Amino acid sequence: YQPGDTVGILTNNFDVDVRKLLKHLDLESAGDQCLRVEVDPSTKKKSSETPHVPPTIQIAKLFKECLDLRAIPKKLFLRALLDHTTDEGEKHFISLLCSKDGHVYDDIILEPRLGFVTLLKHISSCKPPISVLIEHLPRLMPRPYSIANYYDDPGHLRKLRIIFSLNEESPGLTTTMLKDSCESRNPIFLYFRKPTRFVYTNNDMECDTVMIGVGTGIAPYLSFLEKRSKTPNPHSLGNAWLFAGFRYENSSYICRDELEQYTSGRILNNCSVAFSRDPGTQYRHVQDLLEANKEALVELLCGSNCKIYVCGDGKMMLPQIERKFVEIISTVQGIGQDKSSTIISELKKSDRYMEDTWL
Repeated sequence: YQPGDTVGILTNNFDVDVRKLLKHLDLESAGDQCLRVEVDPSTKKKSSETPHVPPTIQIAKLFKECLDLRAIPKKLFLRALLDHTTDEGEKHFISLLCSKDGHVYDDIILEPRLGFVTLLKHISSCKPPISVLIEHLPRLMPRPYSIANYYDDPGHLRKLRIIFSLNEESPGLTTTMLKDSCESRNPIFLYFRKPTRFVYTNNDMECDTVMIGVGTGIAPYLSFLEKRSKTPNPHSLGNAWLFAGFRYENSSYICRDELEQYTSGRILNNCSVAFSRDPGTQYRHVQDLLEANKEALVELLCGSNCKIYVCGDGKMMLPQIERKFVEIISTVQGIGQDKSSTIISELKKSDRYMEDTWL
């Protein structure tokens, strides 16, 4: 694998969620029962295949490994649940959720991200058959993680490193599984995902490089830096500049010693860090760091073969970073934002502005 590559980690639903669902559907004693799963031949639905569900599977295994029990139920799913709910009050509640008035659905389901197993607490008389769950619950998808180390010796077995953070208030499925595996040494099942254009090659090492990430979004850059540290020609390296954001300097600044070591060794030439939750901090967000260094960044972008890498959330962070670059190019060069936006588009087309998108 190359710096920038990712793996997909196969995850499982929490055992407590599986047990709750089995109990809710009166299937506690039937968890080991084997089902035969096939598509109704009379269906008129397009894309009705279920490749994520084996043709024969135990009920408990289906709930644990195949279906996303914490998925946000869509209105079509809620309408299907109506036919399997007996309490009139609960039926009225579900009817409000799937009505054309989207405010109720938004307020109760969408905004708080109320998942299916949590919703069942409020509709105890709702007993959908397993076929309805297979039809409407999405596949429990593998979770992508960036590889955080450099693999330089194909002849030897090498550890593969990933970095994750655990939200104690709302722990995720995969991060909880990874934490438990660190303690229990239970195996993790993963696969190498298809490589993307977000890579750091031998030729890229000669270019000036700007790396931008928040939290565990710095993971791929650790593989970049390790690759740089092992080059036989350190004098040929372009400059490397990392812009990173964390919540707290003392508790959230991951891999700090490693980054400081790369900085002191001139593998990493500049390391600019923001802390969003620390009181009195000079820079709260990565965008603040970009603004503070806008002249140097624009000079790099427009005056060299510099490459920019951005790793993070595709809905929020990546668009915010792109808007900030459009803004600072416009300000420094004294051009309209439509023209600076075109510059970013051209950088993307020429693989000089690369994004690793978290969904």
